[in-house]
Amino acid sequence: MRTTISIPDALVEEARHLAGELTFSAFASEAIRWRVEQLKREHLAREMEIGYRAEAESSSLDPAWTGIETEGL
Repeated sequence: MRTTISIPDALVEEARHLAGELTFSAFASEAIRWRVEQLKREHLAREMEIGYRAEAESSSLDPAWTGIETEGL
């Protein structure tokens, strides 16, 4: 897909310098892919934290299993 975006000249120059043998397009795609994956991991971590906190406040564990949960500690 072809997309037009505005990037400050200084950033483009720095990226071109650091891209090495990669084309600017490949470098930009890699950078965007890396950032998207980072944001997805951060989102998942936040969702997990929310879930853990909710579970700590009100356990979804069946009370019949409570003794087994700590067995062997």
